[in-house]
Amino acid sequence: MSYTIKHSPEHYPRPKPLKFSRWLIALAVMFSISIILMRIFGSYVENLYFWIFALGIPITLWSILFVSCLLLWALQDSKANAFDKQREQWILRETRKARRAMQVLNATFITGHSSVAQKDRAIAMQNNDSIIVSQVDRKGNESTRMSQISSSPHDSPKFVITTIFSRLIADIPFAQIPDRVPLVVVFDITTSLPPESIRLYWDEVWKNNNITIPVEYGEGSGLSVIDRWLNTCIKDKAMLLIVGLQFNPPNSDKTAEAGVALLLGNRLTQKALEPLALLHRPDAAPSGELSEGMNMAAYNVPLKENIVKNLWLAGLTGEQRAEVIACQKAHPAQSVEDEAVISLDTSMGHAGAAAPWLAIAAATEIARQTQSPQMIICGDTTQNVLWSTLITPIASRQEMDL
Repeated sequence: MSYTIKHSPEHYPRPKPLKFSRWLIALAVMFSISIILMRIFGSYVENLYFWIFALGIPITLWSILFVSCLLLWALQDSKANAFDKQREQWILRETRKARRAMQVLNATFITGHSSVAQKDRAIAMQNNDSIIVSQVDRKGNESTRMSQISSSPHDSPKFVITTIFSRLIADIPFAQIPDRVPLVVVFDITTSLPPESIRLYWDEVWKNNNITIPVEYGEGSGLSVIDRWLNTCIKDKAMLLIVGLQFNPPNSDKTAEAGVALLLGNRLTQKALEPLALLHRPDAAPSGELSEGMNMAAYNVPLKENIVKNLWLAGLTGEQRAEVIACQKAHPAQSVEDEAVISLDTSMGHAGAAAPWLAIAAATEIARQTQSPQMIICGDTTQNVLWSTLITPIASRQEMDL
């Protein structure tokens, strides 16, 4: 059976302690029976042998039984001690593993907000300012309620996407990344365009910016990328660059176009760049188990007075939204006021594959501005789970490096 912190091994069943009073009563009863039998059948036995048989036989039998039971109890108790010690070591090891976190080194995002400054866009998102309007989507469908990244009607998809990519990587401090430190790039994209064309646009922008850092390309989608990285790459010197994008989605109604670039580093190995915040290990909760997942996400990061400033919601289906509403006051979000619940799906539209990364980037910006923890609950485009995670500012972190 596979165990997790949420479902840890039970304590080993311990044997009941020996009750010495019962053993003394049993010895007295054995003495009485032995004396009676010796009186009945041993009337011709001399006095000395009478007491040797009357007392010696029950004491010998009682001693054998008592020592046997005591040894059996000691063996069972020793086995329980060994199992529980292994259990404690397992819990300690898994707790340290669960409390791994990644440094958010850079967070850039582009949305349909009119504001140019990223900090202002984040504040608008925090305030649930609605930017969904009825408009013509990129396929020519009229009266589509969505939010679009600003562009000219005559701009080609290639021009818009390369512009988005250029803006996303413009603020990433590639020059400060040490030599021979590989960069792992993971794309998480929703679009009706061919995926290979998106990769070609990215390569063109990368080449035009003369970036010479060694690059590897990873696979994955959603916050499972972070969970897997924390399991397998926590001691690597490599940095992780998440590129999230939703552009011209197949079904554009009630959607949001967005581009996100998140540069993440390992706390144990990355010392060159000053982190903006910490992204803690996310927890995936199947349907009906969100409250437990939220609690586990909070367990992964000790919170000062269990206070979370904002609750960010993104990338949810209708059923998932209903479950979030039912669990909205579960730990650690019990102190979050209604106006501090930020629903990006409602104010902007569903951002597809970019939704979790957009929530993380915006929450990082708000955490940096307010120096307060932010909680994020988001859906997954590939599986029916709800991810819960926390962003904490560097200045208030309490946990030790693990």
